[in-house]
Amino acid sequence: MSRAKAVVVTGLSVCALVACAAPDFEGDSFGDRARSSPGSKSDAVECGGVASVSPEDPEKFPKCACAAGGQARCIPKDKLPNALASQLDACDDGGAGVCVPDKLVKSGGAAPTTCQSAFGEGRCMSLCVPEVAKNGSLLNRGEGDVCADDERCVPCNNPLKGGEPTGVCEIGKPPAAECASTGDATGGGGAALTCPYSGPPVVDVTTFPACGDGARCVPTNLVPASAASLLEACDGGLCAPEKSIAAGGQYLPKTCTSVANAEGRCLNVNIPEVDKQRASLPQDVCDANERCTPCFSPLDGKETGACKTVSCDAPKQPATKFKDCCVDKKTGVGRGKCVPKATVPESQQSKLEDKDENCAQGAELCAPNENLDPTFQAPPCTADNFFQGQYSGVCISDCIKLSFIENIGTSRGNCAKGFTCAPCERNGKPTGAPGCPGG
Repeated sequence: MSRAKAVVVTGLSVCALVACAAPDFEGDSFGDRARSSPGSKSDAVECGGVASVSPEDPEKFPKCACAAGGQARCIPKDKLPNALASQLDACDDGGAGVCVPDKLVKSGGAAPTTCQSAFGEGRCMSLCVPEVAKNGSLLNRGEGDVCADDERCVPCNNPLKGGEPTGVCEIGKPPAAECASTGDATGGGGAALTCPYSGPPVVDVTTFPACGDGARCVPTNLVPASAASLLEACDGGLCAPEKSIAAGGQYLPKTCTSVANAEGRCLNVNIPEVDKQRASLPQDVCDANERCTPCFSPLDGKETGACKTVSCDAPKQPATKFKDCCVDKKTGVGRGKCVPKATVPESQQSKLEDKDENCAQGAELCAPNENLDPTFQAPPCTADNFFQGQYSGVCISDCIKLSFIENIGTSRGNCAKGFTCAPCERNGKPTGAPGCPGG
């Protein structure tokens, strides 16, 4: 009397499963902060990137300490445009000012060294810049450690925000070219990622430790809150599919044919909701570490979210629902669903009705509604039967097939109408009924 396990897919939020990649520089990007309003002080160029200033000899200014390390000078605020000063730590060495990295003081805002980060092309930025220091543990010094010890390779684009430019790659651009390329002075550094993304990996997934087949453990702060609840926790973060990471959250899952020939998407089995039902979901054209998850729940026709993991995706076909079966003759209400026989483990198929008039003979079985819920727990019961005597067990649906011996050895007991109290033991041996020890 084992519980039948047929497919039920629910709980996938209608949002990106993961958009994890480059550090999320909170607030505005460097480029946003560098854009001043008309009439702002200083004749610095400010139509993109970090504003340019006049080059100075760093030795002319007092040193100041950066919390995360790095060489910097305390520059009076009146020598800097507001947009640049707002990005740096305050200091009071020699008067009110801000801590400016030595390289920036000396160059006056020339283009930083180009580097290759785990998140694509970037620029070497000092740890004295608070936004860089905040994400220092996630950023490296670029391939070949081209950045100085007190610098990190900051990516040109932030995949966490759909490839939105961080602004670092606009630093040092010629004013005419910079302003002409931006038009409305919106900064830049590269076009935002399109959906779906196709091209070389935006993020080097090997930066993160593996947490399953085709999945990597990424820091929690790199995953949008809307997607975090969908992913399994791992040591230091959340276990996200490699394909989504590599595409900066703009990966469009492959279309496939799911249960009952319904439209679906290939989703990684490391996603908990997919893993729960991997035995019931077909692989179809998906990779070995994926299962074809339907766009709509076959139980009630509600969207599962599997076909809306990115903004450019949506179901193309209407919902496909399982037909009702084990219909109550008085109320006309179906107490079960016709499920594909292939989704039910072979060891349990004999317990389900295979001759229900509403189901396709030989292709479908009638599974009780409650057994289609992965979280269902059969309620305990007690009963008294002439052959069995007083016994304890669990309530199972009358839609489940019982053998002749099982039928005469069970009673309804204190179960609700339409259910039978199945004993947990018979002749001192476990029956395997769901909810019983060993069931």
